Amino acid sequence: MGMPCHICGRPIDYSLPAGDPMSFELDELVPVSRLPPEMRRAAACDPGNVAPAHRICNAKRGNRMPGDAGARGLPVRRSREW
Repeated sequence: MGMPCHICGRPIDYSLPAGDPMSFELDELVPVSRLPPEMRRAAACDPGNVAPAHRICNAKRGNRMPGDAGARGLPVRRSREW
């Protein structure tokens, strides 16, 4: 069994096909789009800047980070399975 979603904390079904809302995506912890251009290449290749996420969680998060306006509730932690 793989690592859970770093955003919601729920398990990820790694067997789901790409494009499924609950499938695995690799999420950038510090979005590369938020970094100065000279730092983007190094951050994009940094294994310490990525974590597993559900496709839908990653899409909802976008390039927001905790503390941003409109990022209320990040990271999402659910108390029960759907």
